[in-house]
Amino acid sequence: MTVLLVDDQISILSGLVSGLDWDALGITSIRTSNNAFQAKEILEKEKIDVLLCDIEMPGENGLSLLRWARKQGMNFVCIFLTSHADFMYAKEAIKLDCFDYILQPARYDDIQATIARAIDRVKKEHAGKELEQYGALAKQHTPGLLQNLFSDWVAGKTLSIPALRDVLKRLGQDIQPAADCFAVWGHVLRWHTAPWPSQEWNFTLNNIVTEVYEEKRYGVLSFTIDSTSMGWLIYTLSIPFGDPDTVLEPLNSAYSIISTHMHCDIAFYCSPVVPLNQLNGQSEGLLRARTDNVLQISGIFCSGNAEKQPNAARYADNVQIRRWQTLLAEGDGQTVCEEIYRFFDDATQKKQVNHKFLHIFWVQFQQIVLNTSNTLRRDIPKILPLLERGEKANTLSEMREVVLETAKYFQRKSNFPGSEKSAVDQAKIYLEDHIDQPLSAADVAAALFMNSDYLSRLFKNECGIALKEYIIKRKMEAARNLLQTTALPVSVIASKLGYDNFSYFSQAYRRVMGVSPTDERKN
Repeated sequence: MTVLLVDDQISILSGLVSGLDWDALGITSIRTSNNAFQAKEILEKEKIDVLLCDIEMPGENGLSLLRWARKQGMNFVCIFLTSHADFMYAKEAIKLDCFDYILQPARYDDIQATIARAIDRVKKEHAGKELEQYGALAKQHTPGLLQNLFSDWVAGKTLSIPALRDVLKRLGQDIQPAADCFAVWGHVLRWHTAPWPSQEWNFTLNNIVTEVYEEKRYGVLSFTIDSTSMGWLIYTLSIPFGDPDTVLEPLNSAYSIISTHMHCDIAFYCSPVVPLNQLNGQSEGLLRARTDNVLQISGIFCSGNAEKQPNAARYADNVQIRRWQTLLAEGDGQTVCEEIYRFFDDATQKKQVNHKFLHIFWVQFQQIVLNTSNTLRRDIPKILPLLERGEKANTLSEMREVVLETAKYFQRKSNFPGSEKSAVDQAKIYLEDHIDQPLSAADVAAALFMNSDYLSRLFKNECGIALKEYIIKRKMEAARNLLQTTALPVSVIASKLGYDNFSYFSQAYRRVMGVSPTDERKN
């Protein structure tokens, strides 16, 4: 908010600048002028919210300045300062919609109190205009309307709570200022398949999050943040949120569904639960949480301090999470299991283990498992029974069993000396078992928990052919067998061997076999 001080006496201007507590008033910019001509230049270039002006000045006086400004359509709040209690001055000031008229000398406290009331008027006028603007468009443009309300807020600016409440009331939802609410921002980090079209993923993601929270009878408003992110305001209409730990339960379910069916890595950033009229203070924390995720880790992250945010004080730290996820991806499930058991033992000694502890641990461990499965392109449905067991675990011993079984699932089989040759054999077996799928050398290496370049070198040293070429060769040999022994169309054979592009399949076949698939069948 900006204030313009106009007085021909430099000492009065300096006193006003230094004598008032502008920060307490919420003033972010103070402009000064010692004559009406200079003040006009400022008013023409900048938006002024409050004008504090002397009346008696050489040349053009304050009343003339205000008269000119009103003719220009400027609607700032004006306060006059004067040393003369002239009734004609006061009468003219009222005609020009002057907010107040202060006789000098005046105490700084009195001047500050008058400016504070003027600022309240500015805020009410702004809110009134927003309500009028949004209310007129509410029924016709609800999605765009809510988007406009939240677009500035996600950038750290102020959200008009009165405008939001008024629009929602017109749409049949009466949210009270003290109603509990919190915000969730979802950011798609990366895709494990071809990226979905923007409209498609946006629609699907919104439906998943909205459905899991509406099942709990919470209100949900969605809005777009940018090309890879969207947000939700979750609120209660009457009953406050219960146990803070329940706030993330629906989001945890949504995270599992998204990881399983959308084939992407996503990060959710959640604000603490606050009354609706305190929501404005939360966007900064959400922005910081998203900015701080420099490693682009998927999962559920909470902004705010540890006492207010759900589960924050009891979550495993990010260093542990990243280490366990890295070890699982490398096939070292045994080390992960040992470290988690020590984590459990430490919590037991500190008397921290209860049902809430198990639930919080499982929220994070499940995210690790899903992230690792996506990284290694593992079939998530195969591990769903384990995930369900973990969700239902009610004792520490049950949770230990789930952790052990999960660690075994990711444990690399060939962890002993002389395993290089068996790794090549396993690569061949994996290829034969998955020859009907699109496969690359990286896919095979990921399935064996090995570095792609390292596996390719092993394969070339032992077989005399690069793994990439061996995959193509075996697929073409399988294709030749189908061409010679079945009447299947060539396009169907290509599809059975994981080729969606018929032209590419024909080129690969000619390069390996020396003839086209069509000529092979004729021969």
